[in-house]
Amino acid sequence: MRLIHFTGLENYLDCSKFKNIILSPNITEDYVNHIEKKIYYLSKNWQKNKINIKDKVIELRENLLLQLSRELNSINKINLTKKNWEILIEPWLYTYLSTNYFRWLLVDELISIYKKFNYLEIKVKNNIPVFDTLQFYEFNHNNDVYNHLMFQSILEFKNKKKKLKKETLKQKNFHLNNDFIHKIYTKTKSNFLYDIYEKLILKFTDPKILINIRTKKINFFKLCLKLNILGFKGLTIFDRKKLINISNMNIHEKDKRINMKFIPKSNNEFENYILNKIKEDIPRIFIENFKDIKKIHEKKLTNIDTVVSDTHHRFNPIFKSWIAHRKNFNKNLKIITADHGGVYGAKSVFNYNNAISSFVFKYQKKVSKKQVSLPCLFLNKKKNLLNDKILIICKDIPKYPRHFLNGPMCEEIISEFEQIKKFIENLDNPIRQKILIRPYLRRTGWKLDKKYEEIVGKQNTIYSSTNYNKLRDQAIIRVVNYPQTAFLESVINGPTFLLFNKKYYYDTKYNEKFMDILFKNKIAFENGKDLSIHLNNINSNVLEWWGQKKVKKCIKIFMNNLNKFEEDPIKSWAKIIKDITKTN
Repeated sequence: MRLIHFTGLENYLDCSKFKNIILSPNITEDYVNHIEKKIYYLSKNWQKNKINIKDKVIELRENLLLQLSRELNSINKINLTKKNWEILIEPWLYTYLSTNYFRWLLVDELISIYKKFNYLEIKVKNNIPVFDTLQFYEFNHNNDVYNHLMFQSILEFKNKKKKLKKETLKQKNFHLNNDFIHKIYTKTKSNFLYDIYEKLILKFTDPKILINIRTKKINFFKLCLKLNILGFKGLTIFDRKKLINISNMNIHEKDKRINMKFIPKSNNEFENYILNKIKEDIPRIFIENFKDIKKIHEKKLTNIDTVVSDTHHRFNPIFKSWIAHRKNFNKNLKIITADHGGVYGAKSVFNYNNAISSFVFKYQKKVSKKQVSLPCLFLNKKKNLLNDKILIICKDIPKYPRHFLNGPMCEEIISEFEQIKKFIENLDNPIRQKILIRPYLRRTGWKLDKKYEEIVGKQNTIYSSTNYNKLRDQAIIRVVNYPQTAFLESVINGPTFLLFNKKYYYDTKYNEKFMDILFKNKIAFENGKDLSIHLNNINSNVLEWWGQKKVKKCIKIFMNNLNKFEEDPIKSWAKIIKDITKTN
């Protein structure tokens, strides 16, 4: 008997009687040693199909977005525009389509390799659609049962033609843990004094500008001071804890979903599949709980005419719902969004800012229409004396594929880990003794933090954010294994090196041009051993090497074009925001 495990269900089952095809090696060590295992590497399929996935999803998304807008307007008895619905349902929609099309292509290839095979059918108690985009992300990227169900659905659809065999697990019920919303939304920190402050503002004034950006409090208040306004973020209204009780209703109106009508644009098999499947997968906040979300913000902040935001609106249903409804009511509402962190490796199937923004703040010279080049508010130059530590800043990714087009994908992260390991192993011993590692804490699907502990010891693995921030600014050398925010935060404060594989990232030619300058000047490397040889050679005079004219010029070119920095960026931000608010 042959059984495919698409997920981590080997942790729940006795698999000893099965010959197994494993999708990726992200499984338990005991199972890796199963004598009859077969390992199928997902990233090979991704590298082969990434352009195809991008093109197909963009085409399908455009057709589906128009139909979704029509059907959701009808269900909710409302008349929002396509753009307004785009604000509400992205980034859920493009992530949903991307990950499902990737699963579809994986199944296609497995069928072509292994022909007919058995697949596992599981039953799930009380299986209802996810509540919101954040819960979808958690299930889609980290949950074994959810991923198995998605693959199972594809196999059931294909089974009509391919005559695959299935084995149903009887007397075993799985469930999807619905406690996620409570756990994640109660983690949201509230500031008692700031809550009182905002309530007083709403009672005695009528704010017209809302600024909700991820920066230090001092930056926020300085910016508001320059704009001659009282700082207002809308936190008392957009408090996500208000969603917990709504989520707990667990309302699931099947009839509304079944009656939705989606017409395929072509006779494509995947399109026919997804147009039926999406009916049962649309998050509840867009159907069952749409009016509940609206009630939270209805008739509030009606005089706001300018919104400044970065990433907070993407996963806050109240904030997004308010923006969509205000934009629908007030066509002149100005929405200004800003990049958060790095701009390298940030290409995606869908650019959320196209839907939400009147203006986009970019931290690079090359900008298009409706974009403004501004320095980054998130970077701070330190003047502290450097210590003798070498800090390695690492990345991890979720268990299941998510990082389409901005890498790495699946087991590619293990090769990134291997390069860090190779780098440490080839350092001269005195240098190796100075190593500290900061693992990636937000998503640790591959549990790389434990692997790094095995290399440098738990005492040299930095988990405290306070200690990390201090080391990132003061360490004599920083090594970063992903070309995004952490690299940009580090490189402005002294010797910093990149160690990553370019083929795992999918970026614009413009950005790649400046990244290549770093590679040519021995600031970026793809091979850990090459970087260790370089540091062994310059260790005795690393600050002198970093201070060379050609290295300083290289860093300046990179920063000026990809991540503009100014000592006082608030002045530039305030001027541009004033200019935008003055325009009609």
